[in-house]
Amino acid sequence: MLFACWGLNTHFSSGPLKSNVTVVIPSGTGLSHITNILTQRGILNQPFVFKVAAKLLGKSKNLRAGEYFFEAHSSPNAVLEKLSSGNIILRQLTIPEGLTSLEVIRKLYQTEGLIGQVSVKVPEGTVLPETYNYEFGDTRNSILLRMQKEMILFIENESEKRRINLPLKSKEDVITLASIIEKEAVLDSERDIIASVFINRLNKKMKLQADPTVRYGVSTLANKKRLTHKDLNRQTAHNTYKINGLPPTPICNPGKASIIAALSPASTDFFYFVANGLGGHFFSKTLKEHNQNVLKWREIRDRL
Repeated sequence: MLFACWGLNTHFSSGPLKSNVTVVIPSGTGLSHITNILTQRGILNQPFVFKVAAKLLGKSKNLRAGEYFFEAHSSPNAVLEKLSSGNIILRQLTIPEGLTSLEVIRKLYQTEGLIGQVSVKVPEGTVLPETYNYEFGDTRNSILLRMQKEMILFIENESEKRRINLPLKSKEDVITLASIIEKEAVLDSERDIIASVFINRLNKKMKLQADPTVRYGVSTLANKKRLTHKDLNRQTAHNTYKINGLPPTPICNPGKASIIAALSPASTDFFYFVANGLGGHFFSKTLKEHNQNVLKWREIRDRL
């Protein structure tokens, strides 16, 4: 009787942990192993009492693997409740807009807590840039599949809401155009205007002539500040100075704002744009106006 009272008091009293700690409980770990881990980390000092309490309270079979945060002096009962409720730490992974699929995969390999090799196919433009919650021990494949599912859901929902007459034959075309917008736009306020330029050019059967499509897939051009005429004339599958219409695939994974811009372009008569030196662009309706704006940009660029 005295032992039972002592054990009960011990289970609900403050524990020995001196400072907050994070602990990982591996998958497939049973009660005894979990108790050993908690004891070794200084969270418990009466492992036998903890195991007895877990069994008597019917929680010994319900302890979840995962990453847990324990506050200093957590009682054994609080520890047991946390483990049995699966109150694990949720980590966050942010995929920025405009990464290529290769860059997304590279980021997953650099992310702490994810496991496993990437074996799922990740075509360009199939991942939705967003902040995702994940648990320690989640697989990279599972995260990628979630990202791809989110892209499918988003493009389907936005396409349904914006049924307008566009020279885009499929959702894949929308994502491809959005990927170019993503790489061209710096200011959010310009995304729909940039979209309108490309839509206007598609309607007129004009080449898109988008610099980011020249850089795509050519490592020597990826970080080159100024593209030359030789670069623009390079014959590649994605170079929209050389091909008609959209490139065969997206050139990155576009974000939500660029996808919405592709589906809802501004109504303009613009066919050209060039940087204005302030993060935005000069837009023009005619080639003559555009050439004048190019001269302005070169003057600004030379002063930088």
